[in-house]
Amino acid sequence: MGISHWIAEFINLPEFEKTIYFILKIGATVISIFIAGFLVKISKKVIYKSFSKFSMERNSDTVASLLSSLSKYVIYFIILCNILVMWGVNITSILALSGAVSVAVGLGAQDIVKDMMAGLFIITENQFGVGDIVELNGFSGTVESIGIRTTRIRNADGNVHIVPNGQISTVTNMSKGFNRAIVDISVGYGEDIDRVFNVLKNELKEIFDKKLIEGMLDVPQVWGINELADSAVVIRIAADSKTGENWRIERELRRFILKRFEKEGIEIPFPQMVVHSK
Repeated sequence: MGISHWIAEFINLPEFEKTIYFILKIGATVISIFIAGFLVKISKKVIYKSFSKFSMERNSDTVASLLSSLSKYVIYFIILCNILVMWGVNITSILALSGAVSVAVGLGAQDIVKDMMAGLFIITENQFGVGDIVELNGFSGTVESIGIRTTRIRNADGNVHIVPNGQISTVTNMSKGFNRAIVDISVGYGEDIDRVFNVLKNELKEIFDKKLIEGMLDVPQVWGINELADSAVVIRIAADSKTGENWRIERELRRFILKRFEKEGIEIPFPQMVVHSK
């Protein structure tokens, strides 16, 4: 039904019937919008449920997120076409409009195409996935979703960062295999450094053997003196850990080492200055 035919039909109807006909169309449009939202939610649940049996595979959530994003756009496009046809817009006009939109995308929406292509490369190259801890363009956090245009990450403060895929220049993935907890400990220049090393090694071995800190993959290692600072000797300790556990392990290691140093009488210095007066 063309729009001209609908107008002619509208004019020939009695006033009351025209009003009812118009109200019915508005009602059908509103219902179609609600149906679209309902179908988007259902498709998302079906997709994630279908991929749940592959939960042991790392990319299952990532692919499910991408398919969910694609299905959302497809459903909205189909419902929009139905609404336009209901209001008398010819389907050929919709196809012509789609062609015009395609030309517009090719000429003036390169960024959108760039974002979509980058999203496909992220998936196919397995750069990162949903649930990974990453740093993208200076923003770090856990990946919540990967869409065809954007990636959503949530940082430790709970803030959500939405990064266009085409603008992701550097990816730091902290969920590949293992992480490493790095702890720098300062001791006074007056301490016997060999004794400090022995105390640290004994404490770290005891922590690992007794599983006082969960998430460590091996006995933490004393790498040695990392810096000769103004008022302290800085010793670096490293512990291989499960992905995402390194920050918690760093905090726990500092707590255990502090208690052990207090027990052994090893000084953790504070900034100080020696003044000579002539």
